[in-house]
Amino acid sequence: MIIVCGDFASPGERGTGAAEIARRAAVVGAGVQLVSVVADEADDDAWLLELGTAGVGHAAVLRESPRPIEGADLDLALRYLPDIRVIVVVDAAAEVEAVAADHAGWSGMQLIIVRRAHLREAAEPAEGADGGDASAPAIVLEAPSSDPDGTFAGFVGALAARLDGGATPADAWAETSRELAVDPA
Repeated sequence: MIIVCGDFASPGERGTGAAEIARRAAVVGAGVQLVSVVADEADDDAWLLELGTAGVGHAAVLRESPRPIEGADLDLALRYLPDIRVIVVVDAAAEVEAVAADHAGWSGMQLIIVRRAHLREAAEPAEGADGGDASAPAIVLEAPSSDPDGTFAGFVGALAARLDGGATPADAWAETSRELAVDPA
């Protein structure tokens, strides 16, 4: 199973971010759960239903006033959800990345961290929750400022699905790049 953790996008931003990456991973057949905070409003209910129809679970979505996802939210989800093989952290605080790195380090999960360029300066490298170095390497990707066709989200979703299927990070990267005709950066 893949966990995609990040802020639930506002209606105008739904082509990018955690929800779209989760949807794209589910489209290629992976089991996916979204970890986020969502307002208890009709528009957000409809979006969660749309994601559910696409195969994205939301058992770990908190329903409260919108706020950024916190490390404690991800920690709880990772303890609650079974059979997690891949964690994708999207545009989250360094604290959230640290929790993901800590869990990935001791459990053997694969970790993908997606950052936007404007967040790069604010985020620190993923560290263990105890402040030590992460024991699991992460694939760190810089997201484009916009993704109107969902190309980047599709790449991350396909990459996560291959990792979930048991591919090594190098093989998953090579296969995803080849299949989607991605130029090396």
